[in-house]
Amino acid sequence: MIVALVVDSFEDKSNGTSMTCYRFYQALKARGHEVRVVAPFVQGEGFYGLQERYIPLVTEISHKQRMIFGKPDKEILAQAFEGADIVHVFLPFKLEKVAVEVARSLKIPFVGAFHLQPEHITYNIKLQNLCWLNRFIFWWFKQNYYKHIHHIHCPSPLIKAELEKHGYGGKKYVISNGFDPLYAKRPKNTKTDDLYHIIMIGRYSNEKNQQVLIEAARLSRYAAQIKLHLKGIGPNLAKLQKCAQGLAHPVDFGFLEPKDLLALLYQCDLYIHTADVEGEAIACLEAMSCGIVPIISDSKISATNQFALDERSLFKSNDPKDLAQKIDYWLEHPEERTKIESAYATSAQNYTLDSSIKQAIAMYEEVIRDFKGIYA
Repeated sequence: MIVALVVDSFEDKSNGTSMTCYRFYQALKARGHEVRVVAPFVQGEGFYGLQERYIPLVTEISHKQRMIFGKPDKEILAQAFEGADIVHVFLPFKLEKVAVEVARSLKIPFVGAFHLQPEHITYNIKLQNLCWLNRFIFWWFKQNYYKHIHHIHCPSPLIKAELEKHGYGGKKYVISNGFDPLYAKRPKNTKTDDLYHIIMIGRYSNEKNQQVLIEAARLSRYAAQIKLHLKGIGPNLAKLQKCAQGLAHPVDFGFLEPKDLLALLYQCDLYIHTADVEGEAIACLEAMSCGIVPIISDSKISATNQFALDERSLFKSNDPKDLAQKIDYWLEHPEERTKIESAYATSAQNYTLDSSIKQAIAMYEEVIRDFKGIYA
C-alpha cells in the first residue's frame, strides 16, 4: 500500500500530533508499506517539503507552542499523491483542506483525523470558560473541513462522543495513537535515594495544568520527601518555575529524548496527569507500560481518565488538595502500589503502536473500498 501522510508540523517531535504522525510513518514503513510525508521543511526520499504558512497573530502564538502551519502547494501535493492508495490528513487547517481537494481531484481515497480539540485553542488564548466559543470552533471545524471528510480517525472514545455530540457525520474509527514499544515494564524501581519521585510529561501550556501538581506536592504530608519531574517544553516554563519555588527539592524541568525519558521513568514512584484537555495522552500510557501507577484528572474533556483502573487513580480536576490526598494514599500503601503496577502495565498493552497500526491498516482498507462507491 502507498500511504501519503499530510500534517502541518512533522519535524518538531515535541508536538503530540507530529509525534503521532512520525510513529505512524515509522510503523507503516516497518510493515513494508511505502509512506510519503507532506509537511513543512521535510527533506529526503519520500518527503515532500512545503514552506511555512504565516498567519498574522496566530503564528506568533503557535510558535510558542512549537506548532507551525504548512503552506499548501497543489503541485507538490499532486506529486506526493501520484499513485497513492490513500491520503491520511491529520489536522483541520488549510494545508489539509487543500490536500483533500487535490486527493478528490485525483480520485484518491482519503481519511481525516481529529487530534485538535477546540479547548486546546481556547485555553491558550485564556478564553476556555467561554462555552459558546468552544461550540463555535467545533461548528467551524465541521463546516469548514470535516463535512468533507467521510472517515474520521478518533484517538479515543471521548473524541468520538464529542464529534457525535456536535453533529459530525461520517464513519468514526476509535483507534489509539499507540505508544512506542520502547516503554516496557521495568524489572524494579531503579532510584538510588529515599525520595519519592513523581513525574508528569507534557507541554508547558495552560491546558496541561502542571501547577496543580506543584501545589499538591506542597500540600502533601510527604512534601519534604517529594522530588517532582515535570518533563516537557513550552511557553509556561518560567511561570511553572516561579510556582515551584520553595518546594523541598528543586523541580526537574526540561525535555528528554525517549531513551533518557525511559531511564527516568524507571526511577519514579507515581505518574500524575493534571491536564484539563487531552485527546488521549500517550505519555500516560508510556508510564503505565513501565509499571508506574498513574493519578489522573477526572476532567470531562480529557480522555486520559479512561486509563484509570479504579477511583484511587483519579482526582478532582483542578483540585490540588484532592490530588495531594491521592498521592499520600499511594505513598502510604507501597504494597498496594506494587500489586497494581503489574495491572497497569498489562492494561497499557491494549494501546500498543503495533495494535494501533493493525487497526489503522484495516481502516485504510475499508476507506479504499468505500471510495470505490463514492467516486463511482
